Amino acid sequence: MLELAFQPDRERREPLYLQLADYLSVLVAADRLPEGERLPATRELASILQLSRNTVTQAYQRLVDHGVLRSHVGQGTFVASRSAAAPADAGTPPASGREFAWDGLFAQGTRRVTIPPRATDKTASDAARFDFTGGQVDVQGLPVAELRRAYREAITRHLPSVANHRDPLGWPALRAEVAKLLVGRGIRCGPDDVVITSGAQQALDFVARALIDPGDTAVVEQPGYFGATLALQSAGAHLVGVGVDADGLRTDELARLLRTRRAKLVYTTPAAQVPTGAILSDARRAALLDLADRYQVPLLEDDYDSEFRFGNPPLPALKVRDAAGQVVYVGTFSKALFPGMRLGYAIAAKPLLARLALVRGIAGFGSDALAQVAVTEMLATGALERHVRRLRARCTEGRDALIDALDREMPDGVGFTAPAGGHAGWLELPREVDPDALQDAAAAAGVVYSRGDTFTIDGRCAGHLALSFINQPASRIAEGVARLAECIRAQQNTHPGGTT
Repeated sequence: MLELAFQPDRERREPLYLQLADYLSVLVAADRLPEGERLPATRELASILQLSRNTVTQAYQRLVDHGVLRSHVGQGTFVASRSAAAPADAGTPPASGREFAWDGLFAQGTRRVTIPPRATDKTASDAARFDFTGGQVDVQGLPVAELRRAYREAITRHLPSVANHRDPLGWPALRAEVAKLLVGRGIRCGPDDVVITSGAQQALDFVARALIDPGDTAVVEQPGYFGATLALQSAGAHLVGVGVDADGLRTDELARLLRTRRAKLVYTTPAAQVPTGAILSDARRAALLDLADRYQVPLLEDDYDSEFRFGNPPLPALKVRDAAGQVVYVGTFSKALFPGMRLGYAIAAKPLLARLALVRGIAGFGSDALAQVAVTEMLATGALERHVRRLRARCTEGRDALIDALDREMPDGVGFTAPAGGHAGWLELPREVDPDALQDAAAAAGVVYSRGDTFTIDGRCAGHLALSFINQPASRIAEGVARLAECIRAQQNTHPGGTT
């Protein structure tokens, strides 16, 4: 009998017997448990895996019902014939023999990471004319000339200096420019308070790895940024969601939670809530900081999109009021420039910063040195600031185009609130619209977007969707919204009484 490496994940909602059944099924499909192999008795396997006998019995019975195993009273449980045992999606084993059963060896952190079904499905996205998915930029607005000059300077003047750069905190000149940049957000810090990362996502991952032990509770906004969810889940966090509304994170809900549960971290996007675009109100900022101090829980402030604001000047970052050093501030250059420019940063108290530098060194020894020098040049010469002003104007134009198109085209029953910040609009679909059917119909019409269940830890908000208005020109936004509205209207006509 093959030694079983099964490790139950008790944090998953899936029952343990289903986890065990899936694991055994993979071993059978990979021919690691060959036809005719006798499995241990239920009592024996329960003892080996430290599970209840009932869990093993249920797993065996499920596989017997599906033809993967066969059971004979008084003789035991055996692997059924290969034709009966192989699941439809198991694939064909290599001609050389058996596949390696990787599924039983994956770390619980990665097995715990879940993405709602079809949440990231961009059907026909390569051919989509109207792409409203997030995480992109309008390539027509890229600062090509400024980047060319910056990289030329980086290579001709600084390459000898950065060729052997190994500081895990990042290029010192860039850290100094980041500290100057954050004066505009009201944050007082020096170069020694900054760590450079490969984008904001890596900063979130580093903070999670530095703070979270498996089983620790982390609080996230719901709906909220899926990248933070993935980083925290991978670190082993037990995630608890707190709702948001037009004023951002519901601090009253958070207060009730913290009274009964010890949290290791609270993640928030106060400048432009993901995905609703709400700005955390001043009163709630004060309440959030008070709760963090009272319950001694760090705040992870993701300021990913602070450049994209509309109308009034932005409220000061949470970090501005952080007298105790419990706010970890994360920012990025990837939104202002382009996603492929993987440069971000974090500002943290010295004890945590030392841990982040350690994690940074373990993960890779640093970010792209030439990119760091190029961005330093753009910051020092004001080129990045000038580009951000142009980009903000384009973003405002796109937001206005989206709002106008939604007001003009969307049928009754579609809910929408104009975003106060960020780069996307958040829509609520009528209950009679099936999200899966709408996604297929929209893709056929050349329209792709981000589904609402992408932004939740439990698959809720399937009846919502996010439309990014920064990816394409205003004229195309209007036409794309019109096509999406036609698809929604068709769904309403197909299911006038509502879906069940």
